Amino acid sequence: MGQGRRSVPAALGRRRRQATVKTALVTTCYREAEAIDAFLDAVAAQTRQPDGVVIVDAGSEDGTVERVQARIDGGARLRLIVEPGANRSVGRNRAVEESGAELLAVTDVGSEPRPDWFERIIGPLESDATVDVVAGYYAPHPRTTWEAAVAAATVPTVEEVDPATFLPSGRSVAFRRKAWEQVGGYPAWAWHNEDTPFDLALKAAGARFVFEPKAVVEWRPQARIGRLFVQFYRYARGDAQGRIWFRHYTKAYALLALKLGLLVGGAFWWPLWLGLLLLGAAYWARHALRARRRTASTAAAWLAPLANGIVDSAHVFGYTRGLLERRGHGPRDR
Repeated sequence: MGQGRRSVPAALGRRRRQATVKTALVTTCYREAEAIDAFLDAVAAQTRQPDGVVIVDAGSEDGTVERVQARIDGGARLRLIVEPGANRSVGRNRAVEESGAELLAVTDVGSEPRPDWFERIIGPLESDATVDVVAGYYAPHPRTTWEAAVAAATVPTVEEVDPATFLPSGRSVAFRRKAWEQVGGYPAWAWHNEDTPFDLALKAAGARFVFEPKAVVEWRPQARIGRLFVQFYRYARGDAQGRIWFRHYTKAYALLALKLGLLVGGAFWWPLWLGLLLLGAAYWARHALRARRRTASTAAAWLAPLANGIVDSAHVFGYTRGLLERRGHGPRDR
């Protein structure tokens, strides 16, 4: 990484400590009683076990903490830390600090790592001292046609990923402790989409990223339309609070402005409404064709543009809200 070094803020942990073990898996959770057992089973089934597993819970009251504690009481090598009110950034930073590990793998409860995930995502850090960050892949595991449509609308296939520009998700990433320290950890102000500013800070610091397409976690896409909207609303809101990706979101604003212009203009000159219909047809065709390349389900491909429309709407509302806010404003989003 680059020579410049930022001091690590006190918020990264209650105490600074030197690395005492080689590897750790760290994660955060909040109200994940329905998913925690499957996650812990997937961790226990890893072909290579980390030297430590640290879970930071943000104050769940749905039985999540009790389920993890039951595993610990049964002999599982887990460390559970409860930090009420912590967002993902604060929780991840606490987990990294408390792990005492030099090489960290991060994933989310709600995802299920494939058996060789930890081995594959840690491997490049061990085999090449010049690698600072390993970006893994996250494969959707839909159970319904609608979930397959959401996946096809929102997740690039592994073949579509450009390793040079791909920013890893907190679902599947590994990094060196020194890289995490150099950028000050995950940004504590970020309640939403915290992994993007963390990745960008690492890039700016000169960290070397590699993409490991075989380090895969599986996750289930949102099945409910309302939750899908909220998910991408929060992503966009977090990006706006971080003042990033403005050019990306201008596409959604431009499309909305064009639609509204044609809709209002049609009241004065009706052929503009035909333009609106043609625009809608082109939008549907573009996204359906892309989705068809991503899924074997024809029905899911035809539904995918609806999911894209929901996501585009969420982007407009979320990014607008975030631009009007100060950094760090927002409720607990777990």
